[in-house]
Amino acid sequence: MTTHITTEQRVRDDLPQDGAARPGRAWALSGVAAGLGGFATTILSAEAGAAYVDGKVQEADGVIASLNGHVPQLITFHVVATLTVLALVPFGLGLHRRLRAGLDRDSLVPGTASFGILGTALVVLMGTVLNTEFIFGVAGDTPLAVPEAATVFNHWIATVPWVWGLTGLTGWALFRAWRQGAVRAWMGIAAGILGTLSLLLTVAPLQYMAGWTGSVMVVLVGLGFAFGDRGSR
Repeated sequence: MTTHITTEQRVRDDLPQDGAARPGRAWALSGVAAGLGGFATTILSAEAGAAYVDGKVQEADGVIASLNGHVPQLITFHVVATLTVLALVPFGLGLHRRLRAGLDRDSLVPGTASFGILGTALVVLMGTVLNTEFIFGVAGDTPLAVPEAATVFNHWIATVPWVWGLTGLTGWALFRAWRQGAVRAWMGIAAGILGTLSLLLTVAPLQYMAGWTGSVMVVLVGLGFAFGDRGSR
């Protein structure tokens, strides 16, 4: 009589196996690019028109004249903002993969962190949706846009692309990831502080200021995962 003993070894499929390609750092570097793009987006959109001068609200005719004189800045703003969106997407997806590899499969942390970044990408994209209509609508000697509509557009681009409040969720998720030993302490603490500021600014409501705190956090986290992440080695 022959006896066969079968053993089954379960291997986690969310960790790199022998011979398997390990994730690179391109996704993390895309986060650095996205954060820098966030800074550039806010600066360019603020300089593209003048709804306010010396703290005073300008008349609609003055706003459209200002936009008319800043068409190159408007085009640059559109290009930079769109590239920022494209950089945020791989960063958000890569962040999900990295955190999922270091946490329990049932953890909500990876999804929350990724949602904060991908949601921000959608917000920045929405900040560009009126560009084509108004860049060409305010250009030339006889602008086609209505001055009052151009004024709304000026406020739109100087507010919506700055709303990085959802990155606050990413910050809190990274803080939780640190508490569970999945990321370095400095990253979890810095992300938690900056994420809290972004959320508070969003609730305040001063949500446009989260463009600064959110961009700083994305740059720091991207650099941390690209050059100082033990979990990806």
